[in-house]
Parts: sequence; C-alpha cells; structure tokens
Amino acid sequence: MEKECYTQADVDLTLARVAAGEKKTAIARTLPRPITTRSKTVLPPELEQDLVDWIAAMRCCGMPGGRKDIIAKSSTMLAVAAGRSVPTRNTPMRILTGGWYQRFPQHHPSLSNRIAQCIARVRSAVDGESISILFNTLAKLFIEMKIDGTRIFNMDETSFMPKTARRKVVAVRGSLNVWRKETKPNFHMTVVGAVSGAGAAISPLFIVAGVRRFKKDIAALSIKGSAITGAPKGNVAHLKKPVVLILDNSSMYIDAEAAETCVEYGIILVALPENATHLFQPLDVALFKPFKDCVQDLMLARLCSINDPVARKTTAIEMTCTAYRRALIDKPTSAINGFRECGIWPFSLVELRAR
Repeated sequence: MEKECYTQADVDLTLARVAAGEKKTAIARTLPRPITTRSKTVLPPELEQDLVDWIAAMRCCGMPGGRKDIIAKSSTMLAVAAGRSVPTRNTPMRILTGGWYQRFPQHHPSLSNRIAQCIARVRSAVDGESISILFNTLAKLFIEMKIDGTRIFNMDETSFMPKTARRKVVAVRGSLNVWRKETKPNFHMTVVGAVSGAGAAISPLFIVAGVRRFKKDIAALSIKGSAITGAPKGNVAHLKKPVVLILDNSSMYIDAEAAETCVEYGIILVALPENATHLFQPLDVALFKPFKDCVQDLMLARLCSINDPVARKTTAIEMTCTAYRRALIDKPTSAINGFRECGIWPFSLVELRAR
C-alpha cells in the first residue's frame, strides 16, 4: 500500500481538533488518516538515540558492529532500562528479534549497511603527528612555489590483474555448483600511473618481467606517451616546473638515483606517512578501483567472445590501455574528486584530519 501524504493544512486541522478536546480515535474515524503514522518502538526514543551514538562510536574506534552485535546491545539496554540487568528464571531478559532490527534503520536514516574494509594494525595507526608533518610540508611548498592544481601530482603503481574475490551472482534456484571462469595471464605486469589535482592524467608506464621488449608489445600501446620498462624518459617534459609529486613512502620508489632524476627534471618528492596510502593517496581512494573494474569487464567480455582463459602480453597491454583511458584520462573529474576527498587539493587540514 502506498504511503499517504498529508498537507500542512491537514496537520493543522487535526491538531486544532485535538486541542479543542476531541478524542483522537473519533478524529481518526472521520478522516482518511490513521491514529498513528508508525508503530510504537520497543526501545524508548532516548535509548534508540544512545544506541545510534554507540554504533557511531564503535565505527570510529575501528570495531563496527553488525546485526548480531546491535541486537545483543539493544537487548541489554532494554533489560537494564526495565530493571532486569541480571536475567533469572522468573524474569528472563527480553531478546529483540530480527523484525525489530529491520525496522530500526527506518527510524534513523543516518544509518546504512556498509562493507567494512579489513586493514592491518599498522595501517590503522596513522597518528595526528604524521598528518601535521604532511600538512606543514605541503603548505610550505604550495606557498613558497605558488603551486596550483596543475602542478601537484600523485603517482602509484598497481597490478594489472584484479584480486580474485567471490561476488554475488544470480543463478537458478537449487543449483548445486555456481562457479565462473577467470582469465589468467601467464606473466606479471605492473602499471604505473599519475594524475594531477586538475584532473590531467600522465601516460602510463608498464613494467613487465624480462629484458627483451617485442615490437608487437610496443605496438599494443594505444595511449600516446605510454611506455614499457626501459623506454627513454621524457613524457613529462611538457609540464611546467617545478611540480610536486606525492607518492608512497617506500624504498621501491625513493632512492638516491630516483632523487637525482627528480632534481634533474624539476620534481619535488613528498612522501606520504607510513601505511597511509589508503587515506591520503588520490589514486588509491578514487581511481584504481574503477580502473580495475574496467579491466575486469574487458577480460570478461573477451572470455565470453573467444572462450580463451589465457591472456597474452599483447592483449593485456591493449586492455590496460583501454581501461586506463576510460578510468583516468577520459574522467578528469574522478582525479579532482580524489584530491578533494584526501584534502590535498584544495588544501584542507580539516579534510586531512577527517580521513
């Protein structure tokens, strides 16, 4: 049944009749409106608000609760409120049901079902001091060198193959085995990408195993300026210098040779705090997931068309270029939103601390 809508005039008329002394049941019989618009909650409104605050606090400390935890907590709160904190045979503790749990979020639109990301202990230990150091470093560079969004970049690498994970699918009821094929390359390839705070994407660099680079692999590069390991430098020569390059604080990226090369090309390196790439790196926050989703879609389309589970290096490079163009080059707003979400550009200490 479709929910009825009430105008403000109807509400005012009903309240006036109640104020005049008419009984609510009599008013409900004469108007096409029920005596109440929702059922009475089991928990008092004050306890429900306390439960919402508890849910938010548990999320902030890294221990969000699920259906079972919320039902158990609310049942305990109800028992304490009723004066039966210790259940006995004569006064057992009332356990709220799944029906109450389904109705509970309807009373509090601020709550929603989310998938909790499991992270290691070190990744959840980013402190305020690290954020302050990052903020002061970037603020000094932005002010002294008058850096704008076109001269601040974020660089990171990711694997070509998305992680294998189970996902929900639709199948015929009663199916005993539900499985899906996957395309598996017989090599390892890493993609290095970079984007600016203004949304510009630098051509990707492909890192593949082995020393030799075949012409057919190089010919598969469909993005102008992209390169495979060992190609000469120069795809950033058109950028206005100096530029700020934000990257992961890892020995894989930063060493003496890399620092000398950056000085030669007018690039200022800024390393993120340790184990904080999932918080402050725009590529991780906003871009690499759509990129890998696009790669997954292209691999599935190829598997459906030719039924070949093995991806050759040339095919993988072609699909990666297509996905990189769709997810990064053709969608500059994604990079802009990623920098804004991380609080790097526009520069905001409030956003940095909120992460």
